[in-house]
Amino acid sequence: MPILIERVADNGHCKIQWLRPESNRKLGFAILIASLFSFLPPAGDCSSSHPWATYRAIKRTHPIKIDGDLSDWAGVPGFTMAEPKFFFVGQGISAAKWGGPQDLSATFRVMWDEQYLYVAVEVTDDHVTEPHGSLVKGNETGSWDDDGVELMLDEDGCCTAGYYIGDLAHHEIHFVYSATHPFVFDNFWIPKPGAPAAVFELPDGGREPLSLPGEEMAKHDVTRVFSKWPYNGAFAFKRTAVGYNLELRMALPKARMATIENGGHPIGFDVAINDNDLGSGPLKQQLHWSGMSEMFWRDTKYFGTLILVEK
Repeated sequence: MPILIERVADNGHCKIQWLRPESNRKLGFAILIASLFSFLPPAGDCSSSHPWATYRAIKRTHPIKIDGDLSDWAGVPGFTMAEPKFFFVGQGISAAKWGGPQDLSATFRVMWDEQYLYVAVEVTDDHVTEPHGSLVKGNETGSWDDDGVELMLDEDGCCTAGYYIGDLAHHEIHFVYSATHPFVFDNFWIPKPGAPAAVFELPDGGREPLSLPGEEMAKHDVTRVFSKWPYNGAFAFKRTAVGYNLELRMALPKARMATIENGGHPIGFDVAINDNDLGSGPLKQQLHWSGMSEMFWRDTKYFGTLILVEK
């Protein structure tokens, strides 16, 4: 694991509280240098531009078995993404090739308790494929080009931008579907002062930003350690007649797992569904709850809002 960065809320903003070196010295040193020079961007104001992007998660009242069978989620309110307005537009993808809800749609549900956040996602996908990008060591492709679910979290609600590998509070977690070897990746960037912003080259010669200036990509496969600190997580996919389910639980160490009236706070939250019909090449399309445009993967202000409620 790299150096671990902890941000804490300070009057609505984020600040570095401590650093702890780990075994990956090269990666940790880059993060350490960046933080010492105040390289991490300050927190901003968060508010999704989409009026639907607030979800009230009810508290868990019965056991949830993490096996992909969502029968124990009966009665939990769900949010369904099955309209063109939920498609990310950028990097050559949009709803232009969408064949309707049977092609790609999804419903997600969320619950919580004092230890964990629980998420269930029912995905309708008419061509579910095995990973290809997640198997590549280089950055020309990756988990973002494979069928699966992306979960975004701003645990402390600081609305920060520029979160990196090792950040305990801010995540872009990819759960990649596979019938035999699913993957989990958490965050994809490390600071590199002076590096130009990465760009995506469009077929027509256009260029779209992929990163903030002064950082570079580094894949972070946490599949084998997702069950350990800081996630203490569990996840399971289950193939269905129309697509697949994802069920997971994970700890949010930088969130206060309580209702607002009991000292809790809003949590930044977002869900995206990746669709690759061919099992090769770039992503065909991506559903998104809140961050349909801009660089949602680098700035938590594009996330929606999760509110913990009793019932």
